[in-house]
Amino acid sequence: MRARLRTVTGAAQEVAGITRTHGLLHIFLSRGTARRLFWLLLFVAALIGCTVHLAKLVQKFTDRSVESQLKLRSERAQFPDITICNFKPMSLCLSMNRQYYNYLNKYWGNFDNWFQEDTKKRPQESDESYQNRIEKVCKKLLDVIWVSGDTRDISHLDKTMLLSCRYNREPCSHRNFSLVQTSRFWSCYTFHPDPGQSSSGSGGRGAELDMVLFTDGYTDSSYHSRNIFQTEREKYNPPSCMSRILYKSRSANRLLQNNQPQSIGLRLFIHDAKSYPMSQTEFVDVASATSTSIKLRPVHNRLKSTSSRSCSEPPIETINYVRHFSNASLNVVTKAYSKSVSDFVVEAQQSILHSNCGCYSHLLPFSVNTSDLCYFAPPQEWITPSDAVLKRIDCHDHWFQHAQRKSEELAKEFQHRMWCQFTQQRPWQQSRRWPPFSAIQEIWENLMVPQVTHGVEFLPEDGKAYEDYINFGTPCVRHSELAENMAAVSISLQSPAADVYEEMYRYHWTEALSEVGGTLGLWLGISV
Repeated sequence: MRARLRTVTGAAQEVAGITRTHGLLHIFLSRGTARRLFWLLLFVAALIGCTVHLAKLVQKFTDRSVESQLKLRSERAQFPDITICNFKPMSLCLSMNRQYYNYLNKYWGNFDNWFQEDTKKRPQESDESYQNRIEKVCKKLLDVIWVSGDTRDISHLDKTMLLSCRYNREPCSHRNFSLVQTSRFWSCYTFHPDPGQSSSGSGGRGAELDMVLFTDGYTDSSYHSRNIFQTEREKYNPPSCMSRILYKSRSANRLLQNNQPQSIGLRLFIHDAKSYPMSQTEFVDVASATSTSIKLRPVHNRLKSTSSRSCSEPPIETINYVRHFSNASLNVVTKAYSKSVSDFVVEAQQSILHSNCGCYSHLLPFSVNTSDLCYFAPPQEWITPSDAVLKRIDCHDHWFQHAQRKSEELAKEFQHRMWCQFTQQRPWQQSRRWPPFSAIQEIWENLMVPQVTHGVEFLPEDGKAYEDYINFGTPCVRHSELAENMAAVSISLQSPAADVYEEMYRYHWTEALSEVGGTLGLWLGISV
């Protein structure tokens, strides 16, 4: 044992003799015990200090703290996609046409037997309470029709909506727009710039989209009446929900808006091409009879993951939402979108519906055939619904409310799935009354008369040829009502260049490595 100790001591003395760490040298070469003890304590203190310092460096590196900077107009800006939705899903212009009633009677006139018990007035039920309840029932029937049929036939068409279109002063048309169907707005249209067109405006300005849009805002005092019943007789012998939809289309539009009166006009969603329009919060409302200028100042965000906020580099995943459908579930067209936090939440909510009801909700973006939606009814059940369909609807209504209550909780759960790189458009708008009286005749002759002359047909994929189905003549839009049914919209980038908000890690591995070397040299080489 003593021999081994002498060997270790000899080795330590040999190291101490050649090392530049003076503490070790003094420990083994000092003659006095006090001096040895002093250098031993000093050396141990240096080791402790070195360990603490290294631990701080490791913590600093693992914290991944960031610093940010905003670079003004430092990168090329890209014009976003613009999705246009009408506040009133059902075409008011079309509802004034006799063919509208013929069409609904032919294709949708078989739903009279739906929800009959729910439409009856209960004993001791007040008129107001009954009215509120019956409107919810009729809204359910409209949802069944939207899911099971083809509401594009009586909704807004891009060809009637778009009276004039220019992108960077070059003509554009309905071919630059694609259909997106939602249960709230029915038919929306997304503008995609032509790849062959310039991505920036003339004279060094940002790209610009100019449109004159038909808002289909036929006004009538009966439309603004909250009371869905039109006569005293109907209070005691109320018609079915289907009758209300057939003969009171303006009331039906109010039902689709969840009984929330909206100004006549359009909602414009401003979003990136890879994101689903309705999941974005950036939108601008455009009132009818106005000229609205919308200026966009895009900001490219490049974030870094931190301990308090993590993010993912896009695209982490994609989801194929149904863009539009027709002929029940036989013709479904989808589009792939990069999934954001809201899309993960929607997917989780749909999973809740499917696990409990075996079907999906139409009130959320969906990725399945419409036959897999809880509100879907096959044509053979349009006259009298089966118990299975009614049970699926009841199940949906219950679990959809449950899924909605979990929205905030799910958003926190999927917060780490946010994109590290995304663009904010930051819209700013200014509106004025339009058009002036002096311009109405010119607009009528140049924009409206050509539509009346040539007629408007359905979208090609519908396979229908009702070229005169929608007619811009009497009684839809009269010359005197023209100004109240149009809106001019100009959307432009403030500059061809975008701002960049960028985060960078404060502490890189190369810096950490050099500091580790310096720390070891500082503490282990300490001497007095």
